[in-house]
Amino acid sequence: MTAPSRTNDPEEALDQNHAPNLSYSRINRYLTCPEQYRLYYLEKLRPKVESAGLVFGARIHLALADLFRSGVDPVETFQKDWESLKEVELHYNKRESWEKLKETGVRLLEQFLKAEAPKIRQIESVEKKFELRITLLELPFVGIADLVAQVNGLKTVVDFKTSGSDYEDHEVILSDQLTAYWLADPEAQKVALCVLVKTKEPKIEWHFAERDAERLAEYLAKVQIISEDIHTGKYYKRPGKHCSYCDFLPVCLGDKEKVQETLVRIT
Repeated sequence: MTAPSRTNDPEEALDQNHAPNLSYSRINRYLTCPEQYRLYYLEKLRPKVESAGLVFGARIHLALADLFRSGVDPVETFQKDWESLKEVELHYNKRESWEKLKETGVRLLEQFLKAEAPKIRQIESVEKKFELRITLLELPFVGIADLVAQVNGLKTVVDFKTSGSDYEDHEVILSDQLTAYWLADPEAQKVALCVLVKTKEPKIEWHFAERDAERLAEYLAKVQIISEDIHTGKYYKRPGKHCSYCDFLPVCLGDKEKVQETLVRIT
């Protein structure tokens, strides 16, 4: 069977509906490697076989979004959705399988319903799309905030993550992604990562932080610098540890056979 829809990537869904734009994902990809940015956004190369971990995370997001929008049981949503992927070719790492990820997803969502959902009240928006015109930037800044709601009594912008390990506190305090998504509702008192951790014993961890005008200005200054580099076509390889798990490594190595085998250009 063919791979699941590319709309698993919410930022890519935004790209389908907007003229040229800036987003957290675009800026972060450029910071990781400008050549990776070029291959992804300009050449529009994608892996022929998608990562099971990324597809799993997208399905968890969809199940949670349905829960917050309409009260649908996320466990049932996930099980039905994941069952439809049983015969789909996905790339699983050494510790993954379709069965293991199904079991992990069910356990995480059951735990979320029991222990975490009661903390969330007065939901204001779910997967809220935003588009901002900022004087410093030539292009609109767009994004999708997973959830804006009262968490433990405070208005909070929440981003849900699935991960093989928990996040460190400093990752949340310094998170550009949370700063970017705070733009969706700058009146929020807190920003938070809710991490669904895919360990042997699945667990859910919350990390809270605050944002202010100073942090926002600092982030927008970074976005301005990167956007100017993108506008002037400053693309170059930035080698590092990330190369070992980059889908585009065969391109940089000049391995044409591997490129043909693993990558496809989308329209």
